[in-house]
Amino acid sequence: MGLISAEATTRRTFIAASMTLCLAALFATPAAAQDSQWWTNQYGNRARLLGGAVIGSSRDLSAVYYNPGGLAVVEEPDALLTGYVFELDNIKYTDVLFRDTELSSTRFDAVAGLIAGQIPFNFLGDSRLAYSYLTRHNLEYRFNEGGTVPADSFPDFEGSGELSAAVSFETRLREYWGGLTWSTPLDRFGLGVSMFVANRSQRLRYNGSLTATDGVGLQTSSSNRSYDYYDWRLLWKIGVATSFERWNVGLTITTPSLHLFGNGDISYETVAVLADADQLTSTFQDDLGTGYANSWAVGAGGEYVGDGWKAHIALEWFDAIDVVVLDGQPFYSQTDSTTVIDPDVNNIMRSLVNVAVGYEYTFSDTYSGYATFYTDWTGSEAGVASATTTTPWNLWTFGAGAIFTIGRSEFTTGLTYKFGGRENIAQFNLIPNDDVEDELLSDGADGAFWRLSLVLGFKLEFAPDL
Repeated sequence: MGLISAEATTRRTFIAASMTLCLAALFATPAAAQDSQWWTNQYGNRARLLGGAVIGSSRDLSAVYYNPGGLAVVEEPDALLTGYVFELDNIKYTDVLFRDTELSSTRFDAVAGLIAGQIPFNFLGDSRLAYSYLTRHNLEYRFNEGGTVPADSFPDFEGSGELSAAVSFETRLREYWGGLTWSTPLDRFGLGVSMFVANRSQRLRYNGSLTATDGVGLQTSSSNRSYDYYDWRLLWKIGVATSFERWNVGLTITTPSLHLFGNGDISYETVAVLADADQLTSTFQDDLGTGYANSWAVGAGGEYVGDGWKAHIALEWFDAIDVVVLDGQPFYSQTDSTTVIDPDVNNIMRSLVNVAVGYEYTFSDTYSGYATFYTDWTGSEAGVASATTTTPWNLWTFGAGAIFTIGRSEFTTGLTYKFGGRENIAQFNLIPNDDVEDELLSDGADGAFWRLSLVLGFKLEFAPDL
């Protein structure tokens, strides 16, 4: 197969080179689900069924996270609060590289949301001290996809060549918080502070390649990107809770985190074998310091107590973030001394507000039903080069469940459904300046996500003499 013109030869050469840019645009931004949302997980059995709308009404050990001030007014502190969430996730990208193509990953996992308990120190008087351990993020996805189309499907080709593309992608995020909470009653108020030690580890790797063949020869381009880091930091949550008439209300402030230590590495490589020139841009940098951080956050909530029912509402504002998580050293392309590459891994999040509402109805002394709806907006924005915030779509969640009391213990069961998506999360053109609307080439990708969660929890209370 031959090319039909010199101009076509130049444009043909662009196919492999621009493939690298295409893959970078798609997978350096939208890649994993739920790493740019703040309200992904809920903590505590009752709080899960209410969608976290308990900033003003958390009166059990979930207060260590939602409002430390509420711990001071708990009538009978629990000895243990725990539970599991069984999650079925699906993330899907459509029209990736070629039209009518799809990348999809489904994952099933069991997540222990919160383990907490009170530390019995009599010398504290009316004050209380509690410990907690919670899973803040737990994500892992893998994609592998490839395809081949006839090269003569494009205006610049004739004959029987082929154009093939392949994508391999992997991401994993783990973040855990361990904390101590102190809370004390002040007249009609409860005041509390939780100090958390946070450990975050994140890894992202992807590889993309494009190969074009014809009667003249072969052209190929590949792009490899990866980073891997762990980071330790401290943060504090301060809370105030009070009650009057039929209302329970609360206010919380979460501080920006204080960096402790961390380490990571960055790998960056682009290789192209083209008709008129070869290209190589490559670096590997390890033993890099980290700088992950979270922002200021302010939350407020309330609970209205009716006759046999309760209505809950909560909202939380999160400040914007713009920090360098891994500060790589800029470097020159090996085949182009005028091209400087900056491999930094940035964390950029916009300011946002999430809202949750919940409804609780008491059927009997041993059985209550719950329903909730809440938002989980993304801090990521399409077109913003933030390598750690990779989901530029907003999520909505609906849920329902029940709590049963048997003796001094409670058992929780519930079901929630989270979903969201966004069109044109990445825009690209495999053949630059091509005015023909190709039937096979995609000029943009769409993303979608859903999660079905089964909540199974229990709360055990022991007699005082134990």
